[in-house]
Amino acid sequence: MDKNKELTDYYEVLGVAKNATAKGIQTAFRDLARKYHPDVNSDPGAEEMFKNLVEAYLVLKCHEKRDNLDAEIISSFCKTVSRSGKISTPLNKKYPSEFLRLLKS
Repeated sequence: MDKNKELTDYYEVLGVAKNATAKGIQTAFRDLARKYHPDVNSDPGAEEMFKNLVEAYLVLKCHEKRDNLDAEIISSFCKTVSRSGKISTPLNKKYPSEFLRLLKS
């Protein structure tokens, strides 16, 4: 991942929790896709939103891609890990509970 590029929070795009089930992700995607599909919604930005929804769904429905995303969240959250294994100052305070959940899993 490009270090200068901000991490896209696909969970937020779909409006699901970081621990959402595959069924929950699919349901959220289908509901939002119906709302923002370009054939249904002619609002400016609807097509871009639909593309973002599809991208988020494709990442979150695949276990490997979702694991990679979670790893990127951890990586962006931590500034460095010291030699003793202690995690130093977080870069991104947006993910504290998710970070701890992922560390425990």
